[in-house]
Amino acid sequence: MGQQAEAKWWSKDTVAVVTGANKGIGFEIVRQLAKEGITVVLTARDGTRGAEAIESLKKQGFQNVNFHTLDVGSQESIDALAEWLRTTYGGIDILINNAGILDDPNGVNFEIAKSVLATNYFAVKNVTKALFPLLRDDTPGGARVIVVASRLGQLKGLPNKDYVTTLSDREHITEDFVDSFVNKYLEDVANGNHNKGDWPDLTKLGWEAPVETYAVSKIAVIAYVSALHNTLVARHEGEKKINVFSSCPGHVRTDLAPNGIKTVEEGADTPVWLALHSPKEGLGKLYGERTILDF
Repeated sequence: MGQQAEAKWWSKDTVAVVTGANKGIGFEIVRQLAKEGITVVLTARDGTRGAEAIESLKKQGFQNVNFHTLDVGSQESIDALAEWLRTTYGGIDILINNAGILDDPNGVNFEIAKSVLATNYFAVKNVTKALFPLLRDDTPGGARVIVVASRLGQLKGLPNKDYVTTLSDREHITEDFVDSFVNKYLEDVANGNHNKGDWPDLTKLGWEAPVETYAVSKIAVIAYVSALHNTLVARHEGEKKINVFSSCPGHVRTDLAPNGIKTVEEGADTPVWLALHSPKEGLGKLYGERTILDF
C-alpha cells in the first residue's frame, strides 16, 4: 500500500513536535510517534489540558513525551517554544502542524474568516518559520515538516478557474501568491463578495455545514507546502535537507467532526507514516491513506 518506505532511522534521540495535540488527531499522532520510541513534544494552547494529555500518555507507559504550551496565534508564544526546544534538545527532526479550527456554524463574517485563516494558515507559516532553524542538518534522509490539511482543500471545490490554473502549476507556486489568494478572500468577505461564485461552496459537494473559510485555509496550506518545497529545491547544494508534505487525515470522528467516519487511529496513520518514511516521490504534495492525492 502507498509509496515505498525507507528503513527505520529513528531512535529515542529523534525529536518530534506536534501542535494542537492535547486531543483528537494531534494527540493520537503523539501517541503513535511515542510508540515508535521517538521523543515527542506535545503542544497545546491550554496548559491544563496539555498537562492532562501528557499524564494520560504516561499512564499508558509512554515516558518519552513532554509538554510545552503553544498558542499558535501568538508570535511571543511561538518564539518561547522555539527557545525552549533549542535549549532543551538543541534541535528537532519532525514538525507536525496539526492545530486548526472550523468556521462558525452560523455562517461567515469577516471576524470569523480572519480568525480561521489566522489559525489554519498564517499560524502554520509562523510556527514553521520559527522552528525551521531548529530542524537538524543530520536527520537521516532529511528533517520532516508535515501540515495536516484536508480534501476540502482540493481544487475541485474552487470555482475560480484563474486561481485553479495558477495553483495547479505546483512547481511554480510561491508563498507570495498564496498570501495574495488568502488576502483576496478576506477582502471579498469584508466587502460581502465572498458568495458571488469565486470561492468554495461545499454544499455542492454534499457538506451541510458552512465550511467555506476552512476550505480556503486548507487550499492555502496545501499550496504553501508546495511553495515551501519549491523554495527548498531552489536552494544551493549544501543547505540542510528538509522534506515537506501536507496530509489529509480523512473525515475523522473528533470534536471538530462528531459525525466523522474514521477513527483517530486511522486519521493519524498517514501523518505519522510521512514523518517516519518521507517518500521522496511525493515531496511537497498532498497525501491521504499513504497515497498521493490530487490538489
